[in-house]
Formats: sequence, C-alpha cells, structure tokens
Amino acid sequence: MAQSLIPIASDPAIVDVREQQTSESISTAIAALRTQILAGLYKPPYQRTLPTLLLYDERGLRLYDDLTTHASEYYLFAAEEQILTDHAKEMVEFMGVHGDEKAVVVELGAGSLRKTSHILLALANTVAEPTSPAEAPITYYALDLERKELLRTLDFVSSNIGSKLSGRVATKGMWGTYDGGLAFIRTGGLVKDATPEDDDNRVAQRCGEANIKELHPAFTTSSQTPTPRPGSPAVEDDDAHSSSDRLSGSYDHDASTNMSTHTPLTSHPAEEEVRINISRPASPTSQFGDASAEHPPLHILFLGSSLGNFPRPDAVDFLKSLPLRPGSGDTLLLGLDHRNDGKTIELAYNDPAGWTAKFELNGLRVAERVLQGRGEEVDLDYGDIFSKDGWTFVGKWNELEGRHESYFRSTRKQIVVVPPDIDRPQDPETPVEFDEGELVKVEYSYKYSDAEALALFSAANLRVINRWMDNKGMYSMWLLERPPFSFSRIQSPSATKTTSASVIAPSQPLSHLTSFPPVPTLAEWSTLWSLWDLITLEMIPPSMLHTKPIDLRHKCLFYLGHIPTFLDIHLTRVLKRMGKKEEGHTEPEYFKDIFERGIDPHVDDPSVIHPHSEVPDKDEDWPALDEVLAFRDRVRARLIRVYEEYGVERKEESTVRDFPRSLARVLWLTWEHEAFHAETLLYMLIQKAGDADGTLPPPGFAKPQWETLTKLPRWTRPIPTSTITLEAGLEVSLGHDDIEAEDNFEQVNSPTHEFGWDNESPKRTAKLGGKAVKVETRPILNGEFYDFWVKERKDKRFDLPGLWVLDSEGNVQVRTLYGPVPMSVAANWPFASAYDDLEAFAKWKGGRLPTEAELRVYMDKYGGCEESNIGFKNWHPVPPQLPDVENGARGHNGGVWEWASTLFDEYQGFEKSVLYPGYSSDFFDGKHQVVLGGSYATVPRLAQRRSLRNWYQHNYPYAWIGGRVVYDV
Repeated sequence: MAQSLIPIASDPAIVDVREQQTSESISTAIAALRTQILAGLYKPPYQRTLPTLLLYDERGLRLYDDLTTHASEYYLFAAEEQILTDHAKEMVEFMGVHGDEKAVVVELGAGSLRKTSHILLALANTVAEPTSPAEAPITYYALDLERKELLRTLDFVSSNIGSKLSGRVATKGMWGTYDGGLAFIRTGGLVKDATPEDDDNRVAQRCGEANIKELHPAFTTSSQTPTPRPGSPAVEDDDAHSSSDRLSGSYDHDASTNMSTHTPLTSHPAEEEVRINISRPASPTSQFGDASAEHPPLHILFLGSSLGNFPRPDAVDFLKSLPLRPGSGDTLLLGLDHRNDGKTIELAYNDPAGWTAKFELNGLRVAERVLQGRGEEVDLDYGDIFSKDGWTFVGKWNELEGRHESYFRSTRKQIVVVPPDIDRPQDPETPVEFDEGELVKVEYSYKYSDAEALALFSAANLRVINRWMDNKGMYSMWLLERPPFSFSRIQSPSATKTTSASVIAPSQPLSHLTSFPPVPTLAEWSTLWSLWDLITLEMIPPSMLHTKPIDLRHKCLFYLGHIPTFLDIHLTRVLKRMGKKEEGHTEPEYFKDIFERGIDPHVDDPSVIHPHSEVPDKDEDWPALDEVLAFRDRVRARLIRVYEEYGVERKEESTVRDFPRSLARVLWLTWEHEAFHAETLLYMLIQKAGDADGTLPPPGFAKPQWETLTKLPRWTRPIPTSTITLEAGLEVSLGHDDIEAEDNFEQVNSPTHEFGWDNESPKRTAKLGGKAVKVETRPILNGEFYDFWVKERKDKRFDLPGLWVLDSEGNVQVRTLYGPVPMSVAANWPFASAYDDLEAFAKWKGGRLPTEAELRVYMDKYGGCEESNIGFKNWHPVPPQLPDVENGARGHNGGVWEWASTLFDEYQGFEKSVLYPGYSSDFFDGKHQVVLGGSYATVPRLAQRRSLRNWYQHNYPYAWIGGRVVYDV
C-alpha cells in the first residue's frame, strides 16, 4: 500500500519484513499502486474497479476499529470475540501449547488486538512459572501493514495485560504484508529473530525477492495475497486470479492485463508436485527447507473472516502457501463467516449509522493521494479528483456466488480528471467519464457454508482439529493442521430445497473432483504409501512385529511383507500376459511363497480356513525387517516404472494416466487391496493400543483432547432420533457394470469406467419388501448399547464387545488407537461390534437390522455428507450428524461401516474374478453378512464408491462396523 517516502528505523520489538526497503523501491511501490488504480479506472464503463488495498492506510485501520466498536450490525467482530472469550483456553489446549515448551504464534493482519488478548492470556496461563521477559517460552508476532498501528496496538496490550504476559508470552510486531511475513518464516526468520545477529539488515536481505526465488522458487508468485480488514470483502473478479504484479504482497487481479493464468485445481491437490517416496514418508519438517524446520511449533492466527477477501480458488492457494509443516504440530486458527441470511449480511456491511460507508469511502481519499503523489498525509481529505458529493457507498449480497459486494456509486454523470504522474508533469491529464449510478467495485467478501468450508480445507490439504461456533450459529472458528498425508474425496451429493448455502458457488468451484480416475495416480500411490509406512513403521514398535494382536490373524510382520508381495505377484502376471516373458518376481522370489495370502478362519472353528500361504512357525525363521523393507522398496520402484512405461497421459490432466484395460485393472486392484489392508491392520492394532510396549498413537496428527471434547454438547448431550419411512416395493439399483471378461491389452481404459470387485458387478435391481419400514436416522450408539448390555447381558455372562475393555476397577472403556477412553467420552459414538451384538440390540428395541437394499436406499438419500468421518479425517469415531430430512441435508453415522441383514452370497449374474478368483467366492459360506459404507479408516476411493460391498462373519467382533434399527410398519 502507499507508504511514506522516508524509510523509518525499525523498533526493537518490531521486525521489518517488507520486501522493499529503500526509498527508491518504496517510490516504485507507490507507482505500482498508481498503476493498479489507473488500470481499474481505464476499464470500460460498468466494469471499473479500485484496489482493495486503498482501504488500509493508517486512517482506514482506525476507521475499521471504530466500525467494530460502534456498528452492532457488523456481527462478525462480536461473534468472533464471543467465541474467543468463551473458548480461548480450549483453543490453546487443542493447539497443544504447553508452557514448558517453546512455541511461536503469528497473527496475520493483527488489527487492534482486542480479540487476540483472550488468546494471549490463555497462552500465558499455560506457563506455570514466569521467566525473565527475554526468555519467555512463547513468542507472539502481530503482523500488520502499518508500523504506527503496530506500535499503538502493542502498547495497548502492554498497558492492559502486559503484567500477566511478562515472562510468559513475549509480544512483537511484524511490519509488512502477508507475503513478507510468510517469507520471513519460510526463510528461517523466526529462528534468527530468536538469536539476534549484529546485522540489522538481515531480515531485509533474507526476505528480498531474489533470495526467495533462489531458496524457494515455488513461492515467488504463487501467493499474491490481498491485505484486507478482518471480515471485509475483496476486489476480485470471478475469472482466473493469479497476478505477477505484487505490491507489498498484495494485488488486484484487475489491475493488469499481463498476468499469469490461475492454475486450475487438480482432482488431487497432492498431484501438483508429486514426490514419490518409496522408502519412508518425507520428514514433516522438510516442506519449506531446513531453515523453517528449526523453529518451534508455529501457530498462525487468521481471524475476522479475512480469508473471505480471496476468491474461492485463491483462498485454496493462500492456505496451501502457509508454512505449516506437515505432521509437525503447527496449526492454523481460522475465522470464517457463514452463508447467513442475505439481509443480515447486507446490513452488517452497510450499517444505518454509516460507519461502514465512512470506512469504505476513505479509499477514495487514499486513491486521490496516490494519484497526486502526496505520500502519507493522513488528515488531508479528498475532493480534488473524486468529488465528495459525487460518490456514495453501495453494498449488496450476491446469493449465487455467496459473497457480499462493495462498490463506490457515482451519484451523477461526471468526469474524473486524473493528473499526470508526479515524475512526468508534462504529460496531459486524463479524463474518465462516469454515468450516474455507475458502480466501481472495491471489495468482495465470500461466505462459507459448512460444505464449502470443508471442501476448502480438503483442497488446501488441511485437517480439521476442532471447530467452535458463536452462540447464534452465524460464525465459526476452525483449528486446522497440515497432516502428514490426506486423501482426496469426491464432492458429496448436493442437498436440496433451502440448502443453496451448502452448494459451491458454480463460477468458482473449490475442486472439480466429482469422481476418481479409474486408475489411481502416482500421487495416490504416494499418499497410500505414506499411510502404510506410518502404520507399519511408526505405530508398530519392534517388540510387536512377531505378535498377533488378534489370534484369528497373522502376526504383524506378515502384513509388511504381504502388501508388496501381492503387488509384485500381480505385476509379474500381467506383464507376462503383455508379452514381457523376461519379467520375473522381485527378489527374494521365495517371498511369494510365504506372503501371498493371509488368513481369515471361521470364528467358531479356526481350523476351518480358506487356502492361504504357509508361514514359518518360529520367529527366527521369518525374514528380517530390513530385508522386508528393502523388498518393499524394490517393488514400489517397479510399479513406478510400469506407470512411466505404459501410462498414457491425458491431454488436460497430465497427472492422470490411462493404461491398457487389463493392466489398468491390476493397478486399481492392488491399490485398493493395500487400502483395505491398512484398515484391517489398524483394527488389529487397536487391540493393543494403550498397553505397555503396545501400539503407538498415529504420529503427526493432533492428539484428541478428550476432556475438552466432552465439554462439547454433541459429545455429551443425548442425541435425539427420528425415523424416516421407506415405502413398500421401492426398487433400488445395486452394483455397477464392470465386466472383467471385457478386459484386453489393445483397448485403453475409458476415462469414465469404474472398476470394482467381482461382487459389485453387474448392475442389478432389488425391491424392498411388501411392507413399508421405518429407519432410525441415528445409528446405534455406545451409550445406548451399554444400557442394553448392563440390563440384558452383563449378568448372563455375555462376552464384552470386542472394541470394549474393562479398566482395573471394572469400568467399561472403549478402545481407540490412542488407548482406551471412558464411556463418558465415547457414549455418543456409533457402537461397533459383531453383527450378532447389533442384531440382538435391534430385536430388544422391537426392530431389526436393515437389508442391503434398505440400507442402500437410506444411504443414497440421507448419508454421505461433506462432514462424513472417513479417510482419516479423524483417527477415531465421532458423534453422528443426523440428516435434516425436512431441508434435504445429509448426515453421517460418525465413522463406521454398517451391517446389513443380507447374507453375503452368490447372486444372479455374479462372475468370479479371474485375477483374484477367491476374493468373494471363498466366503459364500452362509456365515458372512454384507457390510456397506466405510469407517474413519476407510479411504474415500472405497468409502465413496456406491457399489462397494464388504463382508464379515456375523460373530466377528473386531472390525469398525455399526448398525441402525429398522421397524416393519
């Protein structure tokens, strides 16, 4: 933004992170702002714009402070302050800040710090004993454009709560823009600032454009970021948005016709730069280089719904650019306004007393000052170029795009005379004619429904740790982290009726992922390998490798060898069928003899078992772990070569490759096989979680704060239930058409073809029974099953459910991958156990479990919302979200598969798989039930495929499978 032409010496408590430091470069920056203004004014009539940046000089920041103080209609500030007042302590707990460990907190666009003081006090309260101020364990940086405002607000904090922060939280300022501050962090500035050097110009040198390009080329032009007031609209269009012009890290994409085109979001965000890692997951601290890896946990605050200033695709880009190190404990606390009633939003941005108008019209004063080359003259009003009575402020709500729009409105037909550049006084003046009523756009502010917010986070590779809402449900604060990996999911089915707020604005979709490509991409393989390696190398301690967490399964080491062996066997077979006779198995070849197929014996009689590999009897006869991992790496490298040699890149999606259909099926099958086994291994490992030398919690993901979570109403208050009626005789389509016999090596797989397991094909029709049924919208919960178990089973010596355990005092606890938790924590979670347990409960209530067709109809109509707990969104169940049947909003069951009363058996049209003959048919034994859906540990590619059918023995108690009760009418 416009800055003084005289450089200002930096205060010791303020770090200068501006990217332009000299008086010459500052003059250039002012000239660049003038260029943006002219570019907007010289557009055709009724398309004109002015940069949002004009609103944020020193006077504008004070006017905004007045607005939030006096305009009660501007609910965003009050809503966020109420959340922070009530929940700051919880937020700090979820951040994982402990006073005995160092932490850094950076607030982007800090403003007055009135709201932030609640967070600062909560941070200070984590420190048991204060140290000297210079050694305070927590450092807070307020980042803002205006140095004077930083000094004023830091002084406010010092005067009001400084005594409570001293020796606990050190408060500092960052003078500059988002880009400057983020570059400072990426290039190790936090570490250097903690250990000052003699060179006062160090920060300027480290944050200069040339240095950033040299150190981190990916960040030179990818995060052009507006610098808005909290909650204000931005001045962006609906088309492509990524400018090569930057002014202190801010931009107006309308200001120049010579800009780079916005890179469209890929179906899978991780594919923008695929880093295939065939050995171990990348270090969580390596994303931004060694410099940023050195600093302690980083917690970024981005409050006031400032993200709403970005067009939706640019909001994704900005969140991606934040230096949150994957799996490191870094967090982002983000404020977002909801898609509230349009009239309420319009009133918030155009209050009757005129506080908003006064703030907005200040932008004309700054524009005039810049055009006249007058520098910072805060108290001088405007009127020479933009007549004061010639312009008013207009705000309106755009329902379709989900945004508020702010404009300057010309009150009459007039001519604005633009003076020549101060450095070229000989140039002529330029007249710009405006019609009466013509609007000049200055800001947009995008609002987010729950579905839009979750799609935003998914596209930006962020995971929700927790969420807080204000008392009126109009505003949310989200705590997010960058996980070690994340799985993309397809957009959930659109809701109906009054839920337009849950549909992504059509002109600016956050993601175009409406279905998965038939063949998993290399990026998907990389993500799956990150998951697999995290489970096998970081959750299984060496002492568990030769143990069986479940007696009915193999020891843990078997699965480390089984996954690459299964892949290698199928690659060898398909390549030989393609004529590559020289292709042999990866060495050591004997692995195929012991690792090819696992076991799934009958629960009642473990001696009854399908064909399987013969494994060594003694621990010492098994291959060593290092040998298994080296084999795994060679097989992964082989797979990558297959992709490179046989994959055909799509013209418009270079990360997606197509293959001869027979090969494509093998690549799909082996990926899903590994994904299934990741979940299987986890439900085995949960049996040992919390034991001494037992399963370790998943690293790199924020640990649940159980005590704090139980304070949330939906975790503790009774969840009401209702029923919906399914009419008698209703027909439902099951499965899909995927005929394996049609595979060949001549035809490339169709981009729209959907592969599936043999029990999913062909498409067929099922009919509901002759009576209508009522289906409970709430799944069976732990708490209600516990009541049933105490009344009906405990004294009759029925077995304890497999996912429950008794503590030393005989209290029932529920198993999690973090160790058992009290029933008070898990009472509102979906109950998961054997089919027999859930069917007994359903009968006790006077109902039964649904058939496959009934469950399919229910899921099609009421399940699968954006918030569904699948794909490691959490590493544990959560309370379900019930569907809003009246408004057509979907729900989810909390993160479990669901049992059907239908036997898993052969049906008309079933054809056994050629590639994997025994996959389904080995279990057509009358002992297995159909299972639909997916759990919190089911990857979206599986959980979101409608045709997918799973199965388990009716008395198998270990898998994450729940159920719901239906009643015959």
